[in-house]
Order: sequence, then C-alpha cells, then structure tokens
Amino acid sequence: MAEEPTAEQPTRGESEERLVSALRGTFDVSVMNFGSYNILYAANLYAREARASGQEQHVGSVHDGVGLAEHLLVGYRRQPMELVLCPVDLDDVLSRVARAAPDPAADAVPAVPLPVNLTNLAGMAAEGRQLEIAMSTGHRVVLEVHPQVSFEALPDVTLGQRHDVEDFYDFVDFFMDRLEEMNPV
Repeated sequence: MAEEPTAEQPTRGESEERLVSALRGTFDVSVMNFGSYNILYAANLYAREARASGQEQHVGSVHDGVGLAEHLLVGYRRQPMELVLCPVDLDDVLSRVARAAPDPAADAVPAVPLPVNLTNLAGMAAEGRQLEIAMSTGHRVVLEVHPQVSFEALPDVTLGQRHDVEDFYDFVDFFMDRLEEMNPV
C-alpha cells in the first residue's frame, strides 16, 4: 500500500484512500517501526479452511492468533529481512471507513503481530496467488493475495494493490533465496 502514486500507478479515489488509511492505521498501531514496512492485505486460507471444517479454534499464543486470523496485513522489508503477519479485524476497519470521521486511521484497534524471519521460519512455498509459510513451531499460514480486493461490506470500494503484490512476490523470491543459501540441500 504505497502512500505516493507513481507514474505507473493511478491516483486512488477518496473511498479507496480511506480504506488504505484504515488498514494502515491498524498496522501502524500494532507494529513497531511500522514505517519501514511495505504492506498489503491477504486472506489466510488456512484459517478459512479451519473454520469451514469446524476445527476447534483455541488461541493460546501469537502463532495461534495469526494462524487463525482470516484477514492479515502483511508487512515486509528487505533490511533487516523480515515479514510481519498482523491480524486485522475487518469489521473494525470497514466500520472506520464507512464513518464520516475525517481520519479512518483514528481509533484503530491494535493486534498482536508475528514477525517472520530466518530465526523462526521453517519454509515457504509459493504457487499462483498463494504463499504457504511454515514456522519452526509447526504453525502455518496460507496467504492468498490478489491485485484487487473487494469486501462485501463495502461493495463499491476496491482495494487496488497490483504493484504491492508484484513487489511482494519479488520480496518472497529474495527471502526464499536467502533461506536456501542458509540451508543448502
């Protein structure tokens, strides 16, 4: 969710800017050094599958909380190389967008994020628009990222994140290369 439009990236409309601001507000109140991360929205397919199968959902750790969160903000940076998975209460975000308040980032509800780096990552696998992240604790998430995202509660607003998704997958390649260098086969 780049803040500044580039020559390739069209300017966002007011409703989309409010959505980006509300999402960024949640990330910013949840993550230290929030400004050093690029972020994008992702669905966690693992959590959706767990809910659909009726699997008991007990949150006993940060890993559980992230693993069972259906909606995540994914922060990533190359230096120091790290991902941050931040659960996001989509109902809260969308209600802040819909309110007439001038700043949809105000009153953002913090979440407990999970940093992912070379010390706690067991593996990653990308296929199509999905990225599976396996943690050394045995927990995992399956991220689904799309260049455009719509939410039922705001049907007239589309979150355009094409450039962010492209940059994210470049980062994932970079991250996976570093992981392979550290763990040669």
